[in-house]
Amino acid sequence: MVYFTNINKVLYFLSLLALTGFADLQEPLRTHNPEMKKPKVMTPTKTLIDNAVPAASPKSNTSRIKISKPTSTAQSGGLCKTQHSVDAYVQMTSSSTPQADPIGGVYFLSDFREKPQVFHLSQPNFWPSQITFIPDGVAQFALSPTGNQLLFTSHKDGNEQYQLHWIHLSTKNVAPLTGDGTFRIESFRWGPSEDWIVFTSNKRNKVDFDLYRLDLSSRKETLLVQLSGLNFVTDVSPDGALVAITQYRSIVDSDILVFDQAKGKLMTLSDPWTNSGHKKALFSGDSKHLLFLSELQTEKAQIYHLNIGSPAKPTLVTRENHEIEDFVLSPNRRRLTYVINEEGYSKFSGSELQTTGMFHKPVPMPKFPSGVVSNPSYLRSGNDPNAFFFNFTSSTTQLGVWKWSQGKRVPWTQPNLGLIDPKCFASETLIKYKSFDGLEIPAFLYLPREQGNEKKPLPFVIYSHGGPEAQFRPTFSKIFQYFLQRGFGILAPNIRGSSGYGKTYVGLDDYKKRMDSVQDTLEGARWLITQGYTLPDRLGIFGGSYGGFVVLRSIQEGSSLFGAAAESVGIADFITFLKNTSPYRRSLREVEYGPLTDEPFLKSISPMTYLSQIKTPLLIFHGANDPRVPVSESETLAKSLRERNIPVELKVFSDEGHGNTKLSNILEQARLMVHFFESQFAEKLKRDSRN
Repeated sequence: MVYFTNINKVLYFLSLLALTGFADLQEPLRTHNPEMKKPKVMTPTKTLIDNAVPAASPKSNTSRIKISKPTSTAQSGGLCKTQHSVDAYVQMTSSSTPQADPIGGVYFLSDFREKPQVFHLSQPNFWPSQITFIPDGVAQFALSPTGNQLLFTSHKDGNEQYQLHWIHLSTKNVAPLTGDGTFRIESFRWGPSEDWIVFTSNKRNKVDFDLYRLDLSSRKETLLVQLSGLNFVTDVSPDGALVAITQYRSIVDSDILVFDQAKGKLMTLSDPWTNSGHKKALFSGDSKHLLFLSELQTEKAQIYHLNIGSPAKPTLVTRENHEIEDFVLSPNRRRLTYVINEEGYSKFSGSELQTTGMFHKPVPMPKFPSGVVSNPSYLRSGNDPNAFFFNFTSSTTQLGVWKWSQGKRVPWTQPNLGLIDPKCFASETLIKYKSFDGLEIPAFLYLPREQGNEKKPLPFVIYSHGGPEAQFRPTFSKIFQYFLQRGFGILAPNIRGSSGYGKTYVGLDDYKKRMDSVQDTLEGARWLITQGYTLPDRLGIFGGSYGGFVVLRSIQEGSSLFGAAAESVGIADFITFLKNTSPYRRSLREVEYGPLTDEPFLKSISPMTYLSQIKTPLLIFHGANDPRVPVSESETLAKSLRERNIPVELKVFSDEGHGNTKLSNILEQARLMVHFFESQFAEKLKRDSRN
């Protein structure tokens, strides 16, 4: 499942997801098999690839198969002589969500510590100052318009009951702003005068997210308007009078609301329009117009312009061939930068704006060979009005903070690589394979550097992303790079239902079409085998959340294709999942998976219905405090499999939720998962090498 807050949070979660390998991990064993073995300390000498095919002697005439398609243009072969432990890989650092301060520096989130915290840099590539010291870490933060104050949210042990905290940066005073953790803060924004904020929360009934205003000096909290369902604030107008809200029902069905504080009036601007995924909305400099993301007249999200006084006629202002996934405005709202998603890769584009928000003329933007850019944040001072901080990452470059100014892009944060040589990182190739009905499935193929231009069956894993309305992106994944170092190949498909490819593609797995996405995964496995990349007894699969469901159904529908499987926080029974998930999430998930009123269908797609079809050794992770997919899903699944003598191990982390965020737990999960796959495949590869 995805976060439904804002794109910054979504991207940060996805970076953590790729970092951990999938969605979960943590401390004491709540439910476990007493026979579960502890992972052995792996001595990084020979890799699994060394055992895949016996080394040829100088006189050997063993034939080799040359790779024709696909080929990687970003790397060449060559063995990295020194190998490192999974701990070394997982503890490499990254930095995300930059926000420019008033004097040319930047605040950002980083995993330098046990949990993500806010840090600050006044100059590039110096050691940053730590701003927050929150035991449970920071989920998201927002700097005030003048940069003197900072808001952030945190939650307890993965329960996702986010609460607001406030820091006055000049006095260093830190104070909690909202309650006791019995409700959830979904979104928040500063007012332009900085003495008040607005936020949405389900504190009224734990289901519906209403709009509140909080005056910081008096701490007086006012319920501005009761709303239904999931709502999040996207902007406050420059004059402070209006609040823009997105009312979310599904990824392809949401409304744009505007609340007038002076009149106490709520306007649904998207009422006259066709149902569509109307997303982030920002006010123009004159507070009379809106720019917003939508698929209103297009297959893929574009930017539209709207006069708030006559909302029936929005104007399409971008015509990109690919989806626009985010956009930001400069502090004076006279410049705009947007992010284009091109088959998982991304790039910036932008324009100067009139005071009404209409596009004026293009502005220069930083360019990278390939990778993923995100989170632009305009500078608040300086001689270059087009300057901004942003994030960049690629398969071989860790997520970091960069600055674009005077036509140059400069890295501001330096990742901690330890002793790992970045030249040893392996890159991806974008490929497409046909599914059962002829639909082309985009996927990213990773091969170990040692593979070079020779094709031979390798140990391989398929990674299934969550969501299902998420998208695997070619960002830096610590666990991917470790597996690649150890001789594994990886395939990361974006099966039907993934976002980033338009509203038709994202809807191809809805409700009764659920199992089509599982078939896409199985076709990916068959493609790897028929192309000669791997064999069934050395092919694994792993994924988290919805990806965990895909793992379970894949090893049921295609049990002969996989030699090992691991899943995290996965859905085992759609009926119990929908009944026990957090109340505010239920209606959102019924739109995607089907309503509880259709229990026969939900049962027909649930892994619990087909337990006898599981033959593949299975490793399961879950967080005890998961508010989305309750831990009982994994506990019931593991218990039922053990009763049938099906090989399964379950690790429950007592202080995590829907995925791990604590470094110690991320490390433990990574060690267990790596040991699991290597131990499952090692004996088979040794046996092959003797034959």
